[in-house]
Amino acid sequence: MLRRTLLSWAALGPALVLLPACSREGSAAPPATAAEPAPAAPAPVATAAPPSAAGPSFVAAGPECGLAERNVSGPIAAQGKRYLLDCVGPGLAVLDYDSDGRLDLFVAQGRDDARTLEDGGPQAGGDCADKLYRNLGGRRFAECAAEAGLDDRGYGFGALAFDEDDDGDSDVFLANYGRNRLYRNDAGRFSDETDDHAGLAGGAGDWSTGAAAGDVDEDGDLDLYVCNYVRHDSAELDEKGLCRFMSECHVPCGPLGLDPQPDRFYVNEGAPGFRLREATEEHGLLQAASYGFQPVFLDVEPDGDLDLYVTNDSKPNWLFVNDGTGHFQERGLLAGVACSNAGQAEAGMGAAAGDLDGDGKPEIYVTNFSMQVNSLYVNQTGADGVPWFEEQAQRAGVGSPTWLELSWGCALADFDDDGWTDIFSSNSHIYPQVDDCPPPEISYREACNLFRRLPGERLAFEDLGARAGDVAAAARPHRASVVADLDDDGALDLLVARLDEPPLLLWNDLRGRGHWLSLRIERAGAPSRLAVGARVRATAGGRQFSGEVRAGSSFLSTEDPRVHLGLGTATRVDSLAVEWPGGAWREWTDLAADRHLVLRPDLDEPLLASPSEVAR
Repeated sequence: MLRRTLLSWAALGPALVLLPACSREGSAAPPATAAEPAPAAPAPVATAAPPSAAGPSFVAAGPECGLAERNVSGPIAAQGKRYLLDCVGPGLAVLDYDSDGRLDLFVAQGRDDARTLEDGGPQAGGDCADKLYRNLGGRRFAECAAEAGLDDRGYGFGALAFDEDDDGDSDVFLANYGRNRLYRNDAGRFSDETDDHAGLAGGAGDWSTGAAAGDVDEDGDLDLYVCNYVRHDSAELDEKGLCRFMSECHVPCGPLGLDPQPDRFYVNEGAPGFRLREATEEHGLLQAASYGFQPVFLDVEPDGDLDLYVTNDSKPNWLFVNDGTGHFQERGLLAGVACSNAGQAEAGMGAAAGDLDGDGKPEIYVTNFSMQVNSLYVNQTGADGVPWFEEQAQRAGVGSPTWLELSWGCALADFDDDGWTDIFSSNSHIYPQVDDCPPPEISYREACNLFRRLPGERLAFEDLGARAGDVAAAARPHRASVVADLDDDGALDLLVARLDEPPLLLWNDLRGRGHWLSLRIERAGAPSRLAVGARVRATAGGRQFSGEVRAGSSFLSTEDPRVHLGLGTATRVDSLAVEWPGGAWREWTDLAADRHLVLRPDLDEPLLASPSEVAR
C-alpha cells in the first residue's frame, strides 16, 4: 500500500496522454547516406518570450585550480579508438571525503589498454589511477588519491559517493570494466571492502556503468542499483574489426551486436555489518539484459517512497515504481518515459530529475544520441497517483538545438538563481572517426548546451549559446558532468569530464543573480548523516519550489548532495518543509535567504552552516 505523503501539492486536472508503441529493437542512431547531408532537425516551436541578455555565465578555470591530470581511456583519439570501452569516458563524484565542510572531487580513470586487465598483466601506471582532488578553498584543489587510499587502478566508469555503512562518511562505489570496488571511508582514509559483499565485484568480463543509492525499503540504510552495459572481450573485437557507421565510417562496434548485461540491485542489510546483498529479482527489478547507463532514484508521484528511472542505450528506458514496501513494477512504457514521441527506443545516456513547474513532481531529462533530440518528460501524474509523463522537448525549445549533438551529462538546476530551473547538457560524439566521414554537420568535438528557463507559467527555454560564457566557448570531447557549489558562494558551478583531456571546471561568476538557499538535509542524531531521499518544499515570493536529496545522477556521476533553491527576488522564505525517508517531517517559517543551512528533524531551528567552518 502506498504510504501517505505529508507534503502534497494541488493535483493537476485530468488530461489525456497518448502512449507510443515503443519498439523493443530501436537502433542507436538514424542512418544517413554519404551523399546526403544529415537529416533536418525537427522544426522548433516558438518560445514564450524572445531571447534575452540575462542568464548564467561561466568562466573556465585555468591550470592553477589544480585539475591538471588528463583522462586515460585507451589510446588517444588521434591514435584511433578500437573499442567502445575507450569512447565512453569517466564518471565524476562530488563529496566531502575529509569532512572539512568543503566539497572535494573524484574523477575515475580508465586504462591505456583494456587487455592488461584481461591478460592478468601488470598494474596500470600512475597516470591510470583514479583521481581525488581535495578542495583547499580559494578555488584551488590538490590531488590526493594515493594519500587517501582511493587510487584505484581498474578501468573506471561510474563514480558513486554514498554513506554505505551509515557512519557519516562518504564511501565510494566504483563501477568498472572488470572488478567493481567499494571503498569504505574512515575519517578520510579509504579501504577496499569489496570482498565483504558477495557478488558486488561482478565478473571478470563485466562492464558496469552508472550507479545510484537510495533507501528503497525505508529501513534506514542505503541500497544500491548498478547498471551494466555489454560483455566486452578485446580478443573477439580485435578479430571482428571495426563496424560500419553512417555509410562510410568505420568505428568501434556496439552496443547493438554485442551481448547486453543485466543490471543488479543490492539491498543493504544494515547494522552491524552493513552488507550489500544481491536482491534484484526479490525486489521486482529483474529485467531482460539491456545496455544500461544511468539510474536515478526519485519520487515520481510523489507518494513518499523512492522510485527508480534507468536509461538504456538503444533500448527502451525503464521506470520502476515502488509499491511502498521496496518492491517495484516496471512502468516505463505506460508512464510515457520509455522512448521517443515517435515510439522509437533511443540511445539513452544520462538522466536528471527536477521540478520545473513548481508542482512538487519531478520532471525527467534524458540525453540521447546524435540525430535524436534530448528528451524532456514533463510529469503529469494526477490525483490517482498513477505515474504518467508527456514528452515536451520540442514544445519547450530544447529539442531542435540538441538534434545534431550527442549528449552525455545533464542537469536541471537554477544556475542564475532567478527562481526558474535551467537545463545543461555536455556534448561530443562518441566516435572520433566521424570527423573523417560525411555528413559534415556532425563532428566529434562539440560545445555544451545551456538552456535558460524563460520566466512564466509556460514551460519554455532559450539556448544561451555564447552568452553562457565558457560553457559553449569550445568544442571538445565532453563526457560526464556534475553540478555543485564548489566555492560556496551560492552559485552552482560545473565540472565536465573530457575524453583524453583534463576535466573542465567552470566557475559560475554571474553578477546580479537572484537570491538562493542551500540545504544540507541530515538524519536525526549523531554522527551527521546525509538524508538521501528526503524531499524539500519551500514557498517564497508567492511561488513554490521543491527538491530531493539524491546519490547518483547525470551520467555515471554523483552531484552536490545539498538541495539548492534559486529564489529570484525573494529575500526570505515564507515556509520550508522537509519530509525524511520513513515519514518524519518538519516545517520552518520566515527564513532569510542567501545562506547555507543544515536541517534535521530533531532541530527546532536550522543550523547556519558556513561551509568551511561546519564540523561534521
